[in-house]
Amino acid sequence: MYPGRRIDLINYAYSTETAQPEWRRGGPIAPIVATMLGVIAWLVFILVYALYWSRGFSLFQNVIVTIVSLAIAALLIGLMWVVWGTRHYGSMHWGSS
Repeated sequence: MYPGRRIDLINYAYSTETAQPEWRRGGPIAPIVATMLGVIAWLVFILVYALYWSRGFSLFQNVIVTIVSLAIAALLIGLMWVVWGTRHYGSMHWGSS
């Protein structure tokens, strides 16, 4: 295929860690579902907050609660993706052939 490059066809599609084909290492289905559930949970929280808990606060305080809750949800979702990425692709050596 490529001059000067040797390809090991027997071990090409297998992971060195799990001895499973690359496509069976576990795709990002779990983090995708968790992300969608996290967004839905945040929307439910904001809706419940707006309907029941926000009456004693000013508009500014309600906006701050919304922004802080969004930041916390985003940090948790981002942390989950970082953990998933390092577990699945953390041992890859970029730039090596």
